Amino acid sequence: MNDRTLLLRQVHPSFFPDGEVSSQAFFPFPKDNGKLSVYDGDQISAEAAYRHYTVSLGLGSAGVWAVTGGEVVSVGLAHQNNPVAGNSAHAVVDFGALPEKECRKLAKRLRKFAVDRSSLYRAA
Repeated sequence: MNDRTLLLRQVHPSFFPDGEVSSQAFFPFPKDNGKLSVYDGDQISAEAAYRHYTVSLGLGSAGVWAVTGGEVVSVGLAHQNNPVAGNSAHAVVDFGALPEKECRKLAKRLRKFAVDRSSLYRAA
């Protein structure tokens, strides 16, 4: 992974109200321990990541949006590979132990990068 790597994020349908991506899609919840799950775009395409998420894992996704490693670093966050069983392309954006208010601000900035890039894959 490097600054040009696309970090692919699945956007849950509830974070896609009225056809707009919510910043909630880029916000780590307490159970995530400050780590936002993404797919490493150097290892998997957006379409393959979508299929893995929706078919293999049986989870809901409105589509795939992405930020680059460089964009993550530009807002003061880190990213790293984090392979898990059944998903060697799993990675995380690490928000660390930042306060919730700061995480929300950063999630809005990540959302803007992703929305400006547009969806990389959506089901037909």
